[in-house]
This record gives sequence, C-alpha cells and structure tokens, in this order.
Amino acid sequence: MRKLVCITALIFAGSANAGLLTLEYSNVLDNQLADPRFNFNPQGLGYDTGSNELLFMQQSSNTIYRTDLLGNITGSRTIGSIQYRPDGSTTSTSNYTTSVAGDGTNYYFTDYTNNSAGYDLYSLGVTSGSASALSSEVAAYGGYPIDVRDGLLYRTETTSNYSWGSLNEIRVSAISSVDSILNTVILDTTFGIGDIAIDSVRNEVWTLDYLSSASLRKFDLNTGGLLESFDLGLDGLTAGLTYANDTLYYYDWNSGAGSTLSAYSMSSVNVPEPSSIALLGIGIAGMSLIRRKKAN
Repeated sequence: MRKLVCITALIFAGSANAGLLTLEYSNVLDNQLADPRFNFNPQGLGYDTGSNELLFMQQSSNTIYRTDLLGNITGSRTIGSIQYRPDGSTTSTSNYTTSVAGDGTNYYFTDYTNNSAGYDLYSLGVTSGSASALSSEVAAYGGYPIDVRDGLLYRTETTSNYSWGSLNEIRVSAISSVDSILNTVILDTTFGIGDIAIDSVRNEVWTLDYLSSASLRKFDLNTGGLLESFDLGLDGLTAGLTYANDTLYYYDWNSGAGSTLSAYSMSSVNVPEPSSIALLGIGIAGMSLIRRKKAN
C-alpha cells in the first residue's frame, strides 16, 4: 500500500454548529481490493467493532477482506456456500454482495444475486461456519446498505430498481431479531444513499450520496433532520463508507488497480450564529464611530 496524499486538508460544513472534517490520508490499496471481475456498483466498506478493523466487500470477489485502519490487508474470509432461497437451495457464489459489517463474532452482508428468489441479508462467523440467512426478506434488485453497532442492525429500505438513488430511510432492529423493526427514520435527503456509517455515541448517521460527485451528509437518527453537509465531490457510485473512532473511512473502488482508502477525522468548531455576527458588526461599527468622534 502506498500513501497517495500526506497533506492534511480542512473541510468545513456550512452550519451554525459546524463540524470539521480533516483529510488525514488517502492511501492506494492492494490490487486485491480492486477486483475487476463483473463488479458493479456499489462496493461495500464496513467496520468490525470487535477487532477494530475495516471490512471490504466487492461485489464479485466472494470474499470479505480485513484490513487495519490504514488499509493494509490483515486477512480474509471466503463466503463459501450459502442458503440463498427459502426452499433450502444453496449456492457457492454470491455475485452481488453490496454491504458489510462486523461485531467481532459475526460478519453481516447483503446480497441480491437471486433478486426476489433469494434472501437479502446474511451472517457469517468470523472464524468458521457457513453463511446463513439472517432475515426472511427477499426483495429484488440492488440490496441495501447496512451497519451494525452495539447489537443493533441499521439498514435502509429495500430497493425497487438497480439504483440506490431513491433511498432515504433507516430501519433499526436488534441483531437477535432483525425482522422486528424497532424504529424507522426518514432522512431529509433527495440524493439517495450510496452507503451509511453509524455514530452510535452521538446517535447520528452519515450517508454518502448515490451520485458520481457526492457529498457526505450527517443526520439525526431520532428525527432524520439534516445536521451538516460536506461537499467533497466524491464518487458515490462505486464506493463505500464507514465510521470508527471519530473518523470516517471512504473506499473509492477502481477496477483492476487504483482503489483508495481516505480517512477524514471529525471534530467540532464553534461558529457564531448569524445574529451574533450581526451584533459583532454593529459593535465594531460603533467603536469606529466613537474613535472618529474623539479624533474630532
């Protein structure tokens, strides 16, 4: 892995309670993370909360790759055979895996190889065992983004075509009972969702627009309200997003070679409210007037 960018960049959001994203690095990834075989968009990037590792899932590799937080490959887990239909049928290939997450015990991934004839969501032991359906959901088309935090599964609504451009919903359920939805939140976005990243401490969700030139957006997980937007011009179609340790990780997949991992650290910055800025201007003007009167 080679470091592509070593200069830190500062990106501000345009809001009164603005946050700050700092580009810490952008590293070129191993060519194993640029699998060229029949890959479509999007690609999956997740975080294993148990091992503090990133998880990469390309659509046709049939493999979950583990890396450290710099993108260096530390291991892999082949998906192997999975039960993909309600009638018990199995397959040894999953050609359309779209999202991945982990909790130290299991990996979780979505797959739409068989559309409405096959299950959408699976679990796989980190070290052993075969993948098995985690949900009874069998919707068609392009899968959906997922994340797993603190025993909860976060996922969007199912897709109605081969695009994630209309996704705007987050469903929350317990891993132990994923088909019992605990909460559903409609996000204030019209840009679709290329991937999600959950910040469970702040109860927020980050999204990557499903666009060729995408922004990162942060939403309140209670209300769905938009908190901040960062117009970074990222590729949101063949990409993935995840969150760990106050850092957002962005995976830009390129077929054959050139895939990169970028890390954006997060912090808060206090920005005066517009009314405060106006009062500050009035105060400065007043001070200037007083000085002029004294000069006369």
